Amino acid sequence: MQARPLGQYMPGGLVGFLALLATVGSFASADAQVIRGTIRAQEGQVPVPGARVTVTDSVNTVLAEAVSGPDGKFIVAFSANRRFVVGVRKIGWQPSFSDLITAAATDTMLVDFLVPAEPTELAAAEINANAATTPNSRALAEAKRKGWKVYSPEVVNRFRDVAGSFTDLMREAGTSGIVIGKGDCVRSVRSNRCLTFVVDGQPAGTNVFIHPRDIDFFAVLSASESAVIWGDRAPWGAIVVYTRMYTEKPKP
Repeated sequence: MQARPLGQYMPGGLVGFLALLATVGSFASADAQVIRGTIRAQEGQVPVPGARVTVTDSVNTVLAEAVSGPDGKFIVAFSANRRFVVGVRKIGWQPSFSDLITAAATDTMLVDFLVPAEPTELAAAEINANAATTPNSRALAEAKRKGWKVYSPEVVNRFRDVAGSFTDLMREAGTSGIVIGKGDCVRSVRSNRCLTFVVDGQPAGTNVFIHPRDIDFFAVLSASESAVIWGDRAPWGAIVVYTRMYTEKPKP
């Protein structure tokens, strides 16, 4: 099977190689695009297991998600007649994203991501000195200053271990003003519209899969609050999530 290269990428710390199979292989579907690949560390090129792979379109609607296995490999299949971005996230590693990709409806693509690690070891004195200036600390202070309905790291810590999912965590924390059902999204009580998830400052659509252990804090915004910041990407309210990727030191 011959592969035709589409390009190499280095945006946001990502070093990647993307190839389009000239002949569709066994992973292809008659009505879906398929991405399969491997996530490896930039230094040493060892596999990176447990990384979250997300496929989103140009307005940050989530099209597909997967988690890399013990060998760093993953596979996602989705149907979309539009351009998309492939992103990789994991605590302890720099988030990495491709450029917008255009592919035919039944293309099978191979992706090889080389992701750089975030520094994880800091001296105790350095942590104490910089604790108030981490990205999450600044974001939390700003959220409180704006009067957002914030569920702090202390609240999240209280329920993190008993929650099986992010929606479970929201229920345990007593999140108000929203309806957390078993449907396609989390809805506003006032408008019955789907709220947009905003993860580490980036709108991520109306569905996300985040493990409770990866969450530092979150906030619930009204439609007027979210629309001022993100416009039509979050017109009906938002659930703003900051992950532990940007705390001073990832914890187990």
